[in-house]
Amino acid sequence: MRGVFSTADVAPKDRFAYWSDLVCDTFVCLDCRSPVAKSFNASMRYGALDWLRVVEAESAEIEGVRSRYQISKGQEDDLLVSIQISGEMRVAQDGRRSVVAPGDIALCDSRRPYSLQMQANNRAVWLQFPRKELTMRVGATSPFVATAISGRAGVAALFLQLACALPQRAPEFHDAESPALAAQTLDLLALVLSHRAGKPASLSSSKTITLERLKRTIRRNLRDPELNPFCAAEMAGIGVRQANRLLALEGTSLERFIFSERLDRCYAALLDTAHDNQTISEIAFSWGFNDLSHFSRSFRTHFGMSPTEFRKHSRSTAEL
Repeated sequence: MRGVFSTADVAPKDRFAYWSDLVCDTFVCLDCRSPVAKSFNASMRYGALDWLRVVEAESAEIEGVRSRYQISKGQEDDLLVSIQISGEMRVAQDGRRSVVAPGDIALCDSRRPYSLQMQANNRAVWLQFPRKELTMRVGATSPFVATAISGRAGVAALFLQLACALPQRAPEFHDAESPALAAQTLDLLALVLSHRAGKPASLSSSKTITLERLKRTIRRNLRDPELNPFCAAEMAGIGVRQANRLLALEGTSLERFIFSERLDRCYAALLDTAHDNQTISEIAFSWGFNDLSHFSRSFRTHFGMSPTEFRKHSRSTAEL
């Protein structure tokens, strides 16, 4: 999903519900409410740089709550960074509360409850990305959540300027450029946070960027039964030997990584009741397997029971 979205395109009576759904689809699920729901208005520009989602949003007064119930429904493990442009936002998480003023930067963790209160005429840029992208640079992120960090000077000001340009500029970049740009954006954020914490950041290396590009290429193409080590490496723009060297750093190989990712997707589908209308063979074939017997044996080896036994066990456990 990329583009510009506005409540002006929706009937007045449906605007707040439309915006609430859009927020959940774009970020993580929140319980939204507003004292001006009947006259609510908002707009959003959405883009992406590979794994980094970038949004510029402007809205009337609204509150969003990330509850334990909402967390239990999803599998998100993302961090969200806001850069306040106008208006104020109040953020609360882990017992910490802050007022985020224009020029401030704030961080929220999708794995734990938090609340956001945007005042009238609120405008902000939001970045959303997998937790690991920041933790591998700065370590634990919990000390930084719900804290207003000034972006008015030094590296923080440079990060703020870059982040604010991304929602509009993101569509201009080619797919080959996006991973490096996303990594460099997080490198700047890591410098901001590490300066605040008084410790050095571990910035991304070319090996890290290449390995993540390889993994994302594989995950995007897992459903293709023709995906093999040679194809995966070629699509990622590297050789099979280099790909195997990179994955060896994590104790695996290109072939084993592809196979393991497919098994994990099948595991998740068998666990999810939304896929109960699919047979086990349909799920296996949809994730690139072409030999049901081999799939069943491998599933048992990895997870300790056959796909049929696992599906029955997960349903009986859920009913308790």
